Amino acid sequence: MPRTTDTEGALFEQLRPRLTAISRRIVGSEAEAQDIVQDCFLKWQGTDQAALATPAAWLTTVVRHQSLDCLRKRARDSVAARGAMELVPEAPPAPPEEGLLRRAELGEALARLLACLSPSERLALILHEVFEREHADIAAALGTTTVNARQYLARARRRLREHEAATPASEKLCRELIRRFQAAINGLDLPAMVTLLGEEQPVPVRASPRIRAGACANDAAYRVVLAA
Repeated sequence: MPRTTDTEGALFEQLRPRLTAISRRIVGSEAEAQDIVQDCFLKWQGTDQAALATPAAWLTTVVRHQSLDCLRKRARDSVAARGAMELVPEAPPAPPEEGLLRRAELGEALARLLACLSPSERLALILHEVFEREHADIAAALGTTTVNARQYLARARRRLREHEAATPASEKLCRELIRRFQAAINGLDLPAMVTLLGEEQPVPVRASPRIRAGACANDAAYRVVLAA
């Protein structure tokens, strides 16, 4: 090939498909190969092209070198990423008693809600404090007005403050009821929470043999009764 200058890039564009194929075979990525070839084009534009005896061979060599450099950088980045991950301390596993304490606290909180509040009051409180719902949304869930929803919430807070110093109920709620309550909170499952807290007072699990095994909560469907 005669010595010439490729000021318009015609020669390079003629060789671009071949250069891209060479790079793609090395790096294994079409996108990276195209970037490498474009970098090679910039080098080509800044090179004394008239001094090159075989421009095609020069371009092929440059593309191969840059492709290999890309592979080396990829390997270095991978090693650095693994090293960084090794430096991150692993979170220690939670002690088994922590889960038991959380379940116990959740059970006590649920027992207090069920003992102190009406279905509408406990729903208004949980939907506002846990689910962060507005009064209009709470009213829609309860099937009442926004004014009534505000009243339910205010009464729930007042009754809980009044019973704050009281001794917690000694009755132990069944595990299934607490599991449903925790699952509804964790999943922000509004329909499940409405169903759960809208039910009548669940049957507590006592030591008394009169309570049949597995009794947890009645299955009566909840119907919201507006305050008189």
